[in-house]
Amino acid sequence: MIPPNQIETAFESGNYRSVITLAAELQQMGAATWRMLGLSHLRLREFEIAETPLTRASILGDPEAMIELGNLMRLMGRFEEAAQHFAQLGPMPAGELSLRLQRWWGTTEFQMGHVDSGLARCEKAWHGYISLGDDELTGRITQTLAQMYSVLGNVSRALQLNKEALRVLSVDPVPYPRLSTLQSIATIYIEARLFEEAEIYVKEARQILSNPEYYSDQWMILVLTNEADIYRLKGNSQRTLGALLELRDLVDGSGDHEVRIWVASRLAEFHSEQGQFGRALEALHAGIDAGEELPAALLVTRGVVFRRRGQVELALLDFEAALPAVRESGDSHLLTRTLLHLSDSLRRAGRGQESVEVLREGLERLLQDKDKARFRPDLEELSELTHSAMLEPDVAPFMEAVIEKIATLTGSVPLDEERLTHAQVETLGRTRVVVSGQPVALTLHGSALMLVYLARHPGRTRQEIQLDLYPDKDPVAGSNYIRSVIRELREALGKGAVVHAGPHNMPRYSLGPGISLTIDVLEVEQALERGDMARMLALYRGPFLKTITDSEWADDLREQLQRAVTGAIRGQMRRAREAGDLKRALLLANQLLRVDPYDPEVLVERVEVARGVASPQEIARYVVEMQRMGS
Repeated sequence: MIPPNQIETAFESGNYRSVITLAAELQQMGAATWRMLGLSHLRLREFEIAETPLTRASILGDPEAMIELGNLMRLMGRFEEAAQHFAQLGPMPAGELSLRLQRWWGTTEFQMGHVDSGLARCEKAWHGYISLGDDELTGRITQTLAQMYSVLGNVSRALQLNKEALRVLSVDPVPYPRLSTLQSIATIYIEARLFEEAEIYVKEARQILSNPEYYSDQWMILVLTNEADIYRLKGNSQRTLGALLELRDLVDGSGDHEVRIWVASRLAEFHSEQGQFGRALEALHAGIDAGEELPAALLVTRGVVFRRRGQVELALLDFEAALPAVRESGDSHLLTRTLLHLSDSLRRAGRGQESVEVLREGLERLLQDKDKARFRPDLEELSELTHSAMLEPDVAPFMEAVIEKIATLTGSVPLDEERLTHAQVETLGRTRVVVSGQPVALTLHGSALMLVYLARHPGRTRQEIQLDLYPDKDPVAGSNYIRSVIRELREALGKGAVVHAGPHNMPRYSLGPGISLTIDVLEVEQALERGDMARMLALYRGPFLKTITDSEWADDLREQLQRAVTGAIRGQMRRAREAGDLKRALLLANQLLRVDPYDPEVLVERVEVARGVASPQEIARYVVEMQRMGS
């Protein structure tokens, strides 16, 4: 037989696992025992299990259970239900329970978007707790207010209140309010990019959870979330992956759907940044159950993965499919991020006007966001979009404001001054790299080739690059040559022009986020997709890197481009001839022969067309050229 006060003693000392174990041995329980069991599960963040015992205690008339049942509804995201529940409780007798009702009711209203009334209730409760003279309880409501001010963008006030709460919140007997405060302070420092300060608070949180009596998977998930963000933003790929994999293992057993989606999204983003697109898609779909449709958040992530892979049309399908649900979700950060990446994909797909309209909405929302600094990585990645926006009258003022505001918040130089180097890469008919209007001296013929290759195939190892570009070279000589090319590009275009990630012994190379390239090859391919003949002909000045004769990859691309360009011109020429527009057909024949002077069919066809519209002298010249080429 369990002594009647044993469960209460375990509960008051914060031994919630013991409470759960002891309660399981009881055959009958009263209201107080049901309440302690429910609160034990709640404080261990086992929300779904907590609901039944708290409901039973409430039905049995326990006033504390009634209030905490509403708090549980809030924690589970059932805000409307929680608000109605609190309203139906009516006034509580003066004392701590009355103040707690105001605290959780105000927090619920705040989360529903009723900021003023929610904040007013919590401020009133705060003053009441101070009057009670209980430092521990005052610390808890102080931490609640700190979270509200953080959401409102008043970071300095939030940090001040959190540190005041931390001063009075102890680990014993109940560590969870202190854990929550540590996590909140760490989050503020992470968003301010003060990683060393953040790590101090994350380390203490881990130390608390190292005590088996206090440990819970749900609290460790929050700590690991902070750690993953710190390592990701510090650029520590190995530790980022470690934290995310540890998170994934915990989440799989927790049943927390939202965190499971968050982890799947972060893992997919991580792998795609390393150029591991297959792993990225695998991580995405591991975040949902078999047969389940991807939720909006993961559709957006998959769109980002496809965009990074260069599959713009697939990216557009995902962004456009996710957008209505993202709007309905009320997640302002996800919506703004979706709009930015959708705008870039539309721009790449040649849908310029739509891109500008979407970008304007995205920038307007970004300027309204309380935490603008968190969009900096996206703007750095979308550097070409940033530059193109500065040239669009409808969005340039918004982009300028965004760049300056983010620079102010992060205490850094504006993005376009610090990070973004724009280079124009010419490889068709001539080889030239131009930065700020000035040609850059590149002595190695493989340097321009490397820029084109990495733009098309980011995230490749040196071995993969060598096998693609120079399969016939000796492996050691080939690897050394690639190192020399990368070194020359970094010296000419900046250290961040080519970046690497992954294991030290097998790094994967990509173009850096701080360099924006305009590559004539890619522009010709885009013009071909759009059927923009005039732009294609203006850009195609001659064969791709014609001086390079030792790269099979360059040879293949040269032939592909020539076939694509001549095929497009030939199609236009045939259509013009069928329509009876012989003058246009003749002009197109001349353009095609500029690209491929040795095409015998076109040489013959040009003479046939010329006989209908050209002068005798022109016809004679075309006949001579046809005969000369034929011989």
